[in-house]
Amino acid sequence: MNKGANRFLKVYPWYSGFTGDLLFYIAVDTLFLTIVKNFSPAEIVSITSLSQLICITLQFPVLFVIKKIGNTASVRTGAFFLLMSSVFITLGRSYYVVLLGRIFHDVAAIFRSASVVALENNLELVDRRGDFVKLRTSASTVYAVITMLISFVASFMFNLNYYLPMIGCITTCATGFVLSIFMKDYSDYNKITRKKSSGERVKIHCNKVIIISLILFSVFYSLVGNGQSEGKLFIQQNILLDFNVEETSLIIGAIICVSRIIRVMSNLVFVKAYERYQTKMGVILPILISCSIGFMLFGSFIPQIIIKILVMGLGYTIILFIRDPFRLFIQDVLFDCTPKEQHQTLITFMEFGVKIATAGMGLAFSAILLSYPMTVVISIMFAMTVAEILLSFVLYRAIMAGKKRSIGEKVS
Repeated sequence: MNKGANRFLKVYPWYSGFTGDLLFYIAVDTLFLTIVKNFSPAEIVSITSLSQLICITLQFPVLFVIKKIGNTASVRTGAFFLLMSSVFITLGRSYYVVLLGRIFHDVAAIFRSASVVALENNLELVDRRGDFVKLRTSASTVYAVITMLISFVASFMFNLNYYLPMIGCITTCATGFVLSIFMKDYSDYNKITRKKSSGERVKIHCNKVIIISLILFSVFYSLVGNGQSEGKLFIQQNILLDFNVEETSLIIGAIICVSRIIRVMSNLVFVKAYERYQTKMGVILPILISCSIGFMLFGSFIPQIIIKILVMGLGYTIILFIRDPFRLFIQDVLFDCTPKEQHQTLITFMEFGVKIATAGMGLAFSAILLSYPMTVVISIMFAMTVAEILLSFVLYRAIMAGKKRSIGEKVS
């Protein structure tokens, strides 16, 4: 059993890297949907929001299925659904088929969340729970390196043939599905069949921490997702005013390439930064997302095109820098202060909150884009990042207060 758990730990970073998203497609998604599928900006935004709405209704039924079939089967189901998503988006000729592909993508994310719980279970099985953040960061680093390498060639592939990146997408999804076969939760918690005795390992009183963490994560990650998609579309629109499609593709590709390199760097430094700053990371990261959206917004008003591209590109790059660390931070906070039986449910709540926030933002942004330019959407997002910073301070104080209570209880 320990041998199998150790094999899981070796395969996990590679599985996570290849199933982290629709590789290749995410590098050319707005170009592919705009040029190949002929979708308008409002249609592109609505695909995400409608998919999120549908998945909101499926969230708890899928959670019920995960608990019934267990983490192992859920991981493999998620990888298969991601493969189906790549096929539908690539071959779909209508808006609704592409939407179906996006739905498969979002449902796959729910099933794949079981891999995080399986990781923690297998780590405890070999007495390595303290390596959770380290291994999650390793997985994010593998994903970041793969997407960085893809960013070097994706734009050239797209200009050579619009469907070449999508062939690469299907191939990487198939690789992820093969790797999922080696992913198995060897613990007794693969399927939750027993309850943990009361009073074990609940270090601090976390009710307030859990609620604030879930709200903060939901809004933060929705801003990250919308900032990455709408932000790239916003930059693309500004560049197309001065360059043709091929040149725009190469410039967007260069921005994505740099952002992927920065993402690799962020994963490499996060473990040391987290060890040093701990809870303060929950405040630092929201400040960075505010800077990110601000650079894209105010950069669009710069008349010099080169400076405009550099400033807006910097804003986009920061989004990729903070994307993985914040998820790891919230997961570690929640896992550290709750019983193991609750972890799968908490992971589902995290994704559920993100879907609600993303769907709400997406529908609102789609309606706004029917009458107003993308600048209005980015301005609203910037205002929301300011609110995130304020909420992050509330979370910081709640965590610190909980730790003080925990220390006081131990002393008494």
